[in-house]
Amino acid sequence: MRRLLLSTVFAGTLVGVAVANVPLAFVAKKAGFSDRGVAWQQARGTIWHGQIIGLKVQGEPSGSIEGEFNPVRFFQGQPAHHLVWSGPSGHGSAFASLSDGGARIKDGQAVITFDASRISAAFPARDVSLRLSHVSMDLERDGCRTAEGDVATDALAHISAVYGASWPELTGFLSCEEGELVMSLTGKAADGTQIAAKAFLQGGGRLELWDVPDSQTNALLLAGFTNEAGKYVYLQQSPGGEANR
Repeated sequence: MRRLLLSTVFAGTLVGVAVANVPLAFVAKKAGFSDRGVAWQQARGTIWHGQIIGLKVQGEPSGSIEGEFNPVRFFQGQPAHHLVWSGPSGHGSAFASLSDGGARIKDGQAVITFDASRISAAFPARDVSLRLSHVSMDLERDGCRTAEGDVATDALAHISAVYGASWPELTGFLSCEEGELVMSLTGKAADGTQIAAKAFLQGGGRLELWDVPDSQTNALLLAGFTNEAGKYVYLQQSPGGEANR
C-alpha cells in the first residue's frame, strides 16, 4: 500500500511538472480565445511561469497578463494558475485553468475604468468604473457555459446630472445567456427612479428606467430613450447591428 501511494504521488508529480512546463503560447492558442475576440502580440514562457503581452480584447489594447503555477491547487483539483492582469484600463487577478477549447476561472476580481461615451453617444465623455468580484466562469470555445460573480458600476451616478437626475451606483451579478457573458444590474435613486440594466460582453445591452420624475423625461427622450408604457428604455446595439434582449 505504501509503495502504491508513493508511486501515485510520484506519477502525479511528474504529470504536474510536465503540464506546468507546456509552452504558454501553445496553451493560449489551443484554448480558443482568438475565436472570442481576444488577441495578443506575444506569449512567452511556460504555464509554470509565463506572460502574455500586447493583449487586445475586441480590438482594444488591454495590457498584459502574468501567470504563476500553484502546485497545491493543482493537486486539489482547482484552477492552478494565478493570473495577474494590468493594463491601461485597469487591473485584476484570478485563478484559472486552460484546456483544449476552454478555460475555468475562479476567485476573479477586477477594476476597469472606461469612457462612458464609448458605451453610447447618449452618454457624455466621462471616466467611470466597473468592479468585478468573486468571479467564477466556465468558458468553452463556442461561448460561456456558466458564470457567477458580483458586479458594480458608478457609470450612471457620474453621468446622471446631464439628465437632471442623481442616479445611484448599480449593483448586480454575472451570468451566461445563450453562450454570452452577461452583466445584470439594478438600482434605485433617492427620487424613486427604478433602474435596470443588462450588458453583453460581445456588445449590446438594454437600460430601463421607470417611476421617473416628470422633470427628467424630456431629457431622456432627447437622448434617445423611448417611452414603452411608462418605462424609459435605451437599447445599445451590438457590433453585428442587433439590439440585444
